[in-house]
Amino acid sequence: MTDSLTAETPPEELSGGDYQKGVVTYVVDGDTFDVKLENGKTERIRPILVNAPEICHKSSPSACEAEPYGDEAADFTKDLLEGETVYLEQDVSERDPYDRLLAYVYLENGQMYQELILSEGLVEVSVYEPDIKYQSHLEKIEQKINKSTTHH
Repeated sequence: MTDSLTAETPPEELSGGDYQKGVVTYVVDGDTFDVKLENGKTERIRPILVNAPEICHKSSPSACEAEPYGDEAADFTKDLLEGETVYLEQDVSERDPYDRLLAYVYLENGQMYQELILSEGLVEVSVYEPDIKYQSHLEKIEQKINKSTTHH
């Protein structure tokens, strides 16, 4: 991936403004995880504009229809985010139909989670209007990945 496609936000810009700071306490899968916010409340987060393959959850293994690369996406997310401080930026919609908080997720170094997992080829861009602030940026990354390779 070339640096020209990454729109990293400097960490100093994340400490103010419209960002909520928290710590990732539990990763469900590649596109769902829990964050304990500074106000003490724990929110289930759904990163905006990416969709990870489904995995088998321990609570219902018999009804499981895992999708290819679902476990890899979940493992990547767990390794990258669990126990880490993140900054959440919201778009137009606050929550999805499952009451998950919708957010663009940034690491302390300013990198966007969505960019990182997309660059690994583990998720697809998934657009639900009106939450499209970074749609064209993420689609450029996806197109570049699709041209150079398929899933790792």
